[in-house]
Amino acid sequence: MADTKQFVGFQLRNEHYGVDIMGVEEIIRLQDITPVPRAPDFVEGIINLRNQIIPIVDLRKRLRMPVPAENENTRIIVMKIETRRLGFMVDRVEEVMYISTDLIEDAPGMSGGVQGNYVDGVARTDKGMIIILDVVKIFSPEEHMQLSMI
Repeated sequence: MADTKQFVGFQLRNEHYGVDIMGVEEIIRLQDITPVPRAPDFVEGIINLRNQIIPIVDLRKRLRMPVPAENENTRIIVMKIETRRLGFMVDRVEEVMYISTDLIEDAPGMSGGVQGNYVDGVARTDKGMIIILDVVKIFSPEEHMQLSMI
């Protein structure tokens, strides 16, 4: 019998994605973001969340996708990445998904504008394909260094 994993499901454009729920600390509504000079182009800025400064990464920009205007569905997924907290802007958070590991296939070389090294796998579910992202691998070592200076 296959194991089941939990993912937070979200949308970027019209594609469905998931991240391991174990790294997710909370999901918040979009709030005022303060720009940071000389930050990488995918960093929108910072927010003050309960007296902690959190860099906000626009996941659409990072994955080189067109960026629609924010709306009432735009959310920030706050995650623990190694030793720090980062917020990821997404178009819409959908649900917590329980996916059998039998349904998760190895990552393809390219998928919907996301390079394969960012992708942990692709799950074929009754709701369609879900691209499972590894948020640590989204950033190069140099980008991790840049983010640590924010």
